[in-house]
Amino acid sequence: MPAFDFERVLFVVGDPNTGKSTQLRSMFRDTRFGKMGIIPTDNKLSDFYRLSNERCLYLRLTSPHEMNESANEFLKKTATKIAAKIPRLGSRWNFACPLQPNKENKMPDVVDTCLKFANYFRTERMRVVFLNPNWRGDSLPRSAYIGFIDRLRKVPSVEICSIDARDRTVNGLFLADFFDFT
Repeated sequence: MPAFDFERVLFVVGDPNTGKSTQLRSMFRDTRFGKMGIIPTDNKLSDFYRLSNERCLYLRLTSPHEMNESANEFLKKTATKIAAKIPRLGSRWNFACPLQPNKENKMPDVVDTCLKFANYFRTERMRVVFLNPNWRGDSLPRSAYIGFIDRLRKVPSVEICSIDARDRTVNGLFLADFFDFT
């Protein structure tokens, strides 16, 4: 069990190649992320961003499903990256990461992943944002979507919403606002 807690965790959920990382990148429209409101196009971005003197955001742009990680590998990798930055970057941690809705490779589905994450890190708040419709205009099948929502409602501290991801930039400030503590 890590010696730190997450204040807020944001998971952007969609099938492979549906714009999860693009939506997370659009958070840089918020000038607090240090890019003067410009969405970066670099292949590799920094993992850590200061939100205040004591708050930091760990931004991961690759889904653990796509990296062929198990849930335990995902949790331990996250804990290890943050532990290496304590106390230099602060004691209040936040996290944003893409997830796939369904079980894939060694990772469980979004619900089991959120439950494991919440239990492991004792998260204060977790927001699960479905790309529905995704950037192509495709929606998750209604029965699967409702099934995920019904199961997610049982996970402590979880908030659930959907965003229209057909436009790759308009949701950035909405996503970034989750990390606004003013």
